[in-house]
Amino acid sequence: MLNGSWVRKVFCIVFCVVFCNTMFLPFAIAESGDEYLLPPPLSVEMKQEESMFRRMSVRDFTNDTVTDEELSTILWAACGFQSDGDRTIPGINTTFAGIIYVLKEDAAYIYNPVNHSLVFFKAGDWRDEVGWQYVAPIQLGLCYDTTLADSCFGGAELGQIGQNIQLMANALGLGTVVCGQIPPAIEPLGIPENQEGMIVMPLGHPISVYDFRNRPLWFSTFPRLKTSPISLSTALETRNESTSFHGTLSKAEISQFLWCTYGFSPYVDRSDQERNSIIRHRVVPSAHGYYPFKMYAVTENGVFYYQPNLLVKFNRYQVDFIGLPIVTYLFKKVTGDYRQEIAEASGQPSIASAPLIILPVLDIEMTRPPGKDDLSGEEDRRFWYFEAGAAAQNVLLEATAWNLSAALILPDDIPALQSVLYLDEESLPLFLLPIGT
Repeated sequence: MLNGSWVRKVFCIVFCVVFCNTMFLPFAIAESGDEYLLPPPLSVEMKQEESMFRRMSVRDFTNDTVTDEELSTILWAACGFQSDGDRTIPGINTTFAGIIYVLKEDAAYIYNPVNHSLVFFKAGDWRDEVGWQYVAPIQLGLCYDTTLADSCFGGAELGQIGQNIQLMANALGLGTVVCGQIPPAIEPLGIPENQEGMIVMPLGHPISVYDFRNRPLWFSTFPRLKTSPISLSTALETRNESTSFHGTLSKAEISQFLWCTYGFSPYVDRSDQERNSIIRHRVVPSAHGYYPFKMYAVTENGVFYYQPNLLVKFNRYQVDFIGLPIVTYLFKKVTGDYRQEIAEASGQPSIASAPLIILPVLDIEMTRPPGKDDLSGEEDRRFWYFEAGAAAQNVLLEATAWNLSAALILPDDIPALQSVLYLDEESLPLFLLPIGT
């Protein structure tokens, strides 16, 4: 039988072991890179197009918890693996440089899409230091690996990721907003030297409940928008790219694809958010609301420029604060079939047979509007690639929803493309998006 002295010694030893293990647990986890499997993603039944109709920026959040199931679904949508081994995003030239840091109350984690898990990165609550713009239960830090992509192509991939996060968050009744940060973004977290932080996206439940009204007010020679039978989850699960493009597209299909790159929602927003006065949102976000892209459409009949809403243009705004009618049209710039020249300039002969090629063209002049911040510098170009990447992701999802083929192609010869499209040096084509059967 142990005497009192031995009991005290045993108790002290046990206490010290437990205390030390607890005290140094974060450091042990950080060294081992412990991995926590996420639950399977939820199946979201919201239609693909409706998730675009409802896309909006949310800046004010409740303290309600984002569940593990919700977080799992959003991270899988962002850049996870499909059941056949492909990804929910195309990346750039099948290179995947994007990295997502998940900042929770207890610690910072890295999303591992291969195992669909969270890998412990650093103990502590880093949400307010990294996501200082808006308070939310979770902050997502979007970075890219500088050994795999430069700032432009890294930005383009993060645009794909960020767009999927926005669509899925809204479909789950959550909210987020894209917060662009010029380096050293996310620096307080101490990310590795070969990573560049670019975007922070707060994630949580909106303080103002979503309240959308279907008010299309569509006045155009284009047919009205349609909703496909496919859900957002299915579109993400079955999204793919093609290397062959044929067939024809109807006027309605051409209208649908141009709209999903840069159009206005048929819904008006009545949720009365304190820090979001936009009434009719657009399908992608834009830095400072500049929306500096012109979407060019190339068909066998010519080269066209897409105008998302003539009324907004006449009011000299790129966003809609009062719920204006949608007056959209195509302006023909060049008559004739220039698809072969476009294919040669892109270094992709197969796209010459595509019935539709969309080119997001950055109008650099629009990135330095009078009296506003000048975002035309080379250091800002990554944000415009982000925007173009988001638009391209919409095209790929929309092609999947209508059982068509699409791809994201980098231009091989930008000056040649500018010549074919009759563009000046201030108009920069970033991608080619061929679409067909």
